[in-house]
Amino acid sequence: MDTSINAKNASMEEQGVFHLFGHLAPDIRVRLSELLRVRTFTTSERVFVQDAPTSAIYVVASGRVKIARVTDMGDEVILCVREPGEYFCPVTVLDGNAQLGAAIAMTDVTLMWAERRAFLALCKEHPALLSVVQSACLLEVRHLVHRLEARSFRSVKERLAHTLLTENRRKSNGDAPTDAVRLTQQELGDLIGASRESVSRTLAQFEREGLVGLRRGQVLLKDLERLAQLANQDEM
Repeated sequence: MDTSINAKNASMEEQGVFHLFGHLAPDIRVRLSELLRVRTFTTSERVFVQDAPTSAIYVVASGRVKIARVTDMGDEVILCVREPGEYFCPVTVLDGNAQLGAAIAMTDVTLMWAERRAFLALCKEHPALLSVVQSACLLEVRHLVHRLEARSFRSVKERLAHTLLTENRRKSNGDAPTDAVRLTQQELGDLIGASRESVSRTLAQFEREGLVGLRRGQVLLKDLERLAQLANQDEM
């Protein structure tokens, strides 16, 4: 549902998005707020489909969104999960190619979005904004390389421990991590390239060993130090 509300009519700080651009000059933030619109989606609704033309950049104001790619064999691979204060699709916004995966609302979601051409025009006018987006692209590439390495050379235990720590650290947005990862076992499996059954068995073992606690739809991280040792993060 497109509410056609201009973001400047609401506090971007209240929407939880301005920390992304907080170090930019006030005039750039004002110009950006003038571009942003608000749109809502219900759980399981698609924001866009895989291979669709890229028309906008999106920021999550509330809820959670996953970017998932379906292979030719019909398997789903989650490329990333985005929570409030995070944006997605910067790579395709910059290169103009089709979307790498489908964006699907994992909960009821409110998004702020800016039309691609207008956003790129603002980036051209203010290189500091372009630098923020380019940095996000490079960080995403690094993250995907680490995940590819993990899927190729690490055990399910190591991949799961690494992903739990990475998701917990990423969603903190610079604040103190909450030590709770809100992903289902199927979603964790899609992230690390393992079956839900394998994830379930591994999480049950982690729980017996006091590493995590399990609740419906989330994993509580109880022993970050031991999880880090298991993840071999110094080698990731």
